[in-house]
Amino acid sequence: MESIIEDFSEPRKQSASGIVVLFANSFQKTVRAVALPLVFVVIKTKGTGHLGLILIAVFVSIALVLAVISYLRYRRFTFFLDEEKQEFIINEGIFNKTTLTIQLNKIQQVNINQSLIQQMIGVYSLDIDTAGSEKKEASIKAIDHETATLLKQKLLSRESDSIEETTASFDAEQSTTPIEAPVLKLSTNTLFKIGITSNYGASLLLISGFIFGALQLFKDYTDAFEIEREHISAAITKGFTFVSLCILLVFALIVILTTNIIRTFLKYFKFEMIRQKRSLAISSGLFTKHNTLLKPNKVQLSAFSQNYFQKKLNLLNMKIRQASFDEANTEESKKTDIEIPGCNIAERDEVLKMILGQVPEKGISLKPNYRFIFLQCMIKIVLPVALFIITGLIHQPYRAYFWVMIPYIPLVGTMLYFEFKRHRLYVNEQFIIKRSGIWDVEHEIIEPYKIQAITAKQYFWHKKADVGHLIVHTAAGILHFKYGNYTRIRQLVNYWTYQVECSEKDWM
Repeated sequence: MESIIEDFSEPRKQSASGIVVLFANSFQKTVRAVALPLVFVVIKTKGTGHLGLILIAVFVSIALVLAVISYLRYRRFTFFLDEEKQEFIINEGIFNKTTLTIQLNKIQQVNINQSLIQQMIGVYSLDIDTAGSEKKEASIKAIDHETATLLKQKLLSRESDSIEETTASFDAEQSTTPIEAPVLKLSTNTLFKIGITSNYGASLLLISGFIFGALQLFKDYTDAFEIEREHISAAITKGFTFVSLCILLVFALIVILTTNIIRTFLKYFKFEMIRQKRSLAISSGLFTKHNTLLKPNKVQLSAFSQNYFQKKLNLLNMKIRQASFDEANTEESKKTDIEIPGCNIAERDEVLKMILGQVPEKGISLKPNYRFIFLQCMIKIVLPVALFIITGLIHQPYRAYFWVMIPYIPLVGTMLYFEFKRHRLYVNEQFIIKRSGIWDVEHEIIEPYKIQAITAKQYFWHKKADVGHLIVHTAAGILHFKYGNYTRIRQLVNYWTYQVECSEKDWM
């Protein structure tokens, strides 16, 4: 096979078809932004005869402006690799020129993705993440797969790789028959099992947001048409009975499970993880295809979780976190986590061996003091119930809802009990493992030499009981162990500090 050599030392443009990608992305964002105002314009001017022509003129004008902007963005966008300085440089901007310089040793992750519009055109996007960045550091929206793959290999090489090595990596990735069998490949049956056993909370929030949006739309609609909402609300309220409420709950459960299954297939369709040199190549996606190259030395925190149903089906979900910005526990940064769903125990151990060198053992166990559950019960049971009772005594109509406390107290009490029972910290010489969770039991694993900072905290009213808190800071997030033995926590802090200072390993 003829070797493929690519030179990135000179400024290059994206593929010309990138104009279409830039236009499509801008157009759909603009349409979403102006859709609701246009609806109100249509409603308020429904008697105007030239409304259709006005709307067509508006959309054509928007399309022309966006087309010109997309073309200028394409013309002004260039990228190149300065191998002497080990920097990747991107120039962009229409009126204000911007130069983005990325040091290669700061690059955490390079992903090759393909949206539906990119699949239709035959191009890919290349997204670059770096340590210390809140979002994607850089993104090239339209390049061919050959160029994207070679550029990814060069960007992820700290030291200079030979052309032969880079070409060999490209050939191995392009080969239709991998040298090694996939470490993990998800079947349709496995995807279905993941869909019915995962992400209940996320789906519930998604449905709640949809309901809230629908109610807001109903309000706007009735306002626009000057409809009396009270009559409609009264009719709906009268129609609710215990039987209809049960049917509604069953329907909500079906919607949640269906939503989970659809989300799982969209995100993890054709999920495959292959060992590639000293890395893991991960690809997945139905309409939007994602390709990620995971380097074990860049992993800061590894985690796996499992709930009751997944345990019965021998399934668990893994999550890999690399260096992120300061607020590493925010929802925005968690979106960049690398997820490996649907593993069994053997596959989990294989992945952990490749990342950590061995399967971590739990070691010594630290348990929380009973104050952990006592305070939670006061905050989440006693205080809400007391406030609800006081409100009912003041406002008589609320007394009819006192029965809600009957299921609330044992339900929340059971959840807090399991949270207390599963809150554990396991320590040995090589690893720190924190277990937590109520329904999904999660194990988070870090290596002591990757610790960035340690906080041992004790409130003055806990001194006599020798109770305190431990917070282990890493570049990818924190481990927070609450209400442990403070004397033991201080000993561990001193030991880990010594390990960090003496270790010759690079944390990243």
